[in-house]
Amino acid sequence: MRNVRTENVSEHSLQVAFVAHALAVIKNRKFNGNLSADRVALLAMYHDASEVITGDMPTPIKYYNPQIAHEYKK
Repeated sequence: MRNVRTENVSEHSLQVAFVAHALAVIKNRKFNGNLSADRVALLAMYHDASEVITGDMPTPIKYYNPQIAHEYKK
C-alpha cells in the first residue's frame, strides 16, 4: 500500500490480510457470499511470501524472463 515511508513485506502482508478479511466479511454479509474470511486472510498473508527472499519486484518483471518466471512458480 502507498505510504510516505518504506514498508517491509511483513507490514504489507498484514495490511493486505486485514483488507482481504474485511472484504470477505462484506461479501458474506451484504452480498450473501459464502467465503471463509479466515482463509481469505491467510491466503492474503502469504501472497508475497517469495518477496521475503527476492525483495519487492513488479509483476511484469517477475514473469518477463522465462527463467525467473519458472523460479517463481516453484
